[in-house]
Amino acid sequence: MNKLNLDRRRTLGALGALGVASVTGRRASAAAPVQMISHRYPALELYAEKMRSAVPGVEVNTQLMPFDKANELATIALSSKADTVDLVYASDSTVQKYAKNGWLRPLDDFWEKYKAEYNFADFPESGLAPYRYEGKLYVLPHNVNVMMLFYRKDLLEAEGKQVPKTIEEFVAIASEMNSPMRSGAVSCMKPVDANMNEAHWYMNAIGDGWFDENWKPIFNNEKGVKAIETLKEVTSYAQRGFATAANDECSLAYQQDLGLMGLQWATRAASMDDPAKSRVVDLIDWAAPPGGHGRLSGDGYAISAFSKQDPDLLFRIIATSSNEANMREAAALTVPPRESVLRDPELAKKFRHYPGILASLETAQPFPPLPEFYEVGEFISRRILQAVAGEMEVQAALDAAAGETEQLLRSRGYYQ
Repeated sequence: MNKLNLDRRRTLGALGALGVASVTGRRASAAAPVQMISHRYPALELYAEKMRSAVPGVEVNTQLMPFDKANELATIALSSKADTVDLVYASDSTVQKYAKNGWLRPLDDFWEKYKAEYNFADFPESGLAPYRYEGKLYVLPHNVNVMMLFYRKDLLEAEGKQVPKTIEEFVAIASEMNSPMRSGAVSCMKPVDANMNEAHWYMNAIGDGWFDENWKPIFNNEKGVKAIETLKEVTSYAQRGFATAANDECSLAYQQDLGLMGLQWATRAASMDDPAKSRVVDLIDWAAPPGGHGRLSGDGYAISAFSKQDPDLLFRIIATSSNEANMREAAALTVPPRESVLRDPELAKKFRHYPGILASLETAQPFPPLPEFYEVGEFISRRILQAVAGEMEVQAALDAAAGETEQLLRSRGYYQ
């Protein structure tokens, strides 16, 4: 065993070799615990709990952490073909990279085998498409997620202001209502994921998006420069520490009454009304992002191509965790991808953030389906931060990021 694999075992808490599962009927036993690595937010915590009890007799070690760390550790383990991870969290963006590199096991055979038992017809093809690579399915979806505007309805009403419908209105209100006690905007700019999420909104609502049809960067054109200049202005009204803030930190800023409004994931909405965590219960409301075009995402779980565990057992763990009953339980925390749950009119009545979700979904846009998107995001996000901090002019920063992006993609054979 090389040093990398040993270090990764320690990092993942998976010391000792993983054995092959022995399956008998509907019970199973694994020679070693099933190892799962995942991003962490409330809905994923619930699904992790369901995985731990999914198959009697099977121990599932669920390890949850912020997105960038989960992606980093999964990439290290999978790229080294280590057997230290069995179940892998994947989003609509990371699955492209993982599948392209041959790191995941296709799920099509198990999908056919268990489609009646788990009612897989309940998943619309539009919800499965982001998890296909070259026609094969690699992820069983657990969540749909969309960014929407979180805002303090009481504070806007007290000032006689309407919910902003355009980015220009958003900027104006953020400027007027910014104060030392409470920032006018909440901004999440930690590289890579949070930074790219926020920039994605500006780049699509103001700019022309990230790439043309040939994967040539267009984010440094005139509209792209205007988008990041607008983002830069908004950060002047943002909470302290925005440059190192990701989803957890920004959710806390809302909960602790440190910011007026900004974009955040639908999966964070319910926590605003949790009295154990929030000082603003019933004071925050939700709407579509001003100007539309917030990020649309989704995530779920895949099976490592290098796992020594029985893949049938692993599939049943993720299939059970995503059954209709569990998704109904998770509906307060997420946007369920099963049609029977998502389109249930009773949910909109029961959960007050659902109208904001449905409005945001109308114009939401996913990241480009580029397997290397997070790789190029490493330097795009840092160049954006340099522009925001005034270390580089916006045009120069985006030109530099575009050049670096082209260099990487050319090395991967994207350009003739």
